Amino acid sequence: MSWGYALLPVLFALTPTFGLMWGQPGLTGLMGFLVLPLLEWLWGRHTTVQAHWGLHAPRLIMVLVLLQPVLLLGWMAHSTPAWPLWKIAILGTACGSVAGAVGIVLAHELGHRRTALDRLLARALLCAVGWGHYLIEHNRGHHRHAALWHDPATARREENLWRFLPRYWVGVWRGAVALGREQKGLWNEAWALAAITVALWSAAWAVAGTAGLVFCLAQAAVAQLLVGSVDFMEHWGLQRRVGADGRPERLTAQHVWDCRNAVSDLMLFNLPRHAHHHTEPWHGADDLRHTTAAPQMPTGYAGMVLLTLVPPLFRQVMEPRLAATLQQPPAAHTAA
Repeated sequence: MSWGYALLPVLFALTPTFGLMWGQPGLTGLMGFLVLPLLEWLWGRHTTVQAHWGLHAPRLIMVLVLLQPVLLLGWMAHSTPAWPLWKIAILGTACGSVAGAVGIVLAHELGHRRTALDRLLARALLCAVGWGHYLIEHNRGHHRHAALWHDPATARREENLWRFLPRYWVGVWRGAVALGREQKGLWNEAWALAAITVALWSAAWAVAGTAGLVFCLAQAAVAQLLVGSVDFMEHWGLQRRVGADGRPERLTAQHVWDCRNAVSDLMLFNLPRHAHHHTEPWHGADDLRHTTAAPQMPTGYAGMVLLTLVPPLFRQVMEPRLAATLQQPPAAHTAA
């Protein structure tokens, strides 16, 4: 593994701390909503990269992401004079941007692994942002039902992001609780993870008072908005046909939006190669390839998130691509 591959996510993960040190709490937002989209457009779409992070780098970067809110909460508890709550909220949104852009992507990668340490790190990050139940529904629900309309993480063609999100948030929670009931006894993992979130936020409140709670809520709101935006665009408008017997067709690359962008690949640990992840989910991030048979996003994930936030612009850009995709005959899976 070359740490050069990890430079971009590591630098982004550190921006909340840098912003605090330099008195610029909006640094993370500047990087995430301006610098990264520009890099994707100017450089990322013209280049390709096959990065390898290995087994340990995602764990170490996840620890770095988890340390950001801990350090900031510790600073809040001892800062004199205290910062106003609006500035605390900006710091929370900075950590939420890191958690949503880097942390939840790493949690997705680690959550698909089988080792206890990887799964613990994934759940620690997700519980910190109030999204601990996500892996239950994602691993055991979404991978079975992606591109079917009863899947809460599959956006319908007529939906924009703001219509999708309420159905998504409620659906992921209900799916996780229902899957939790399949376990024997009274144990339900979804409720247990929610209790951990309450405990973490209560500890932040005890350590840093109202500022700590505001920080946690702001972090969770932004992180959940980002993961919802990503789930919205990854399957938007792509639906598997269901036969007369009620059985859906096999999920193929044509049911997943893929993204060929070097900046997104480096920033998000090859998550943009999402079609390959769905068609062959046993592969880790290092083994994923771009899929030529999948419909393609016009830019990287940071740019696509900006598009989802403005529904008329998203529809103007994506509708022609979706229409062209739906007119194509089924194609064989090919990875490049």
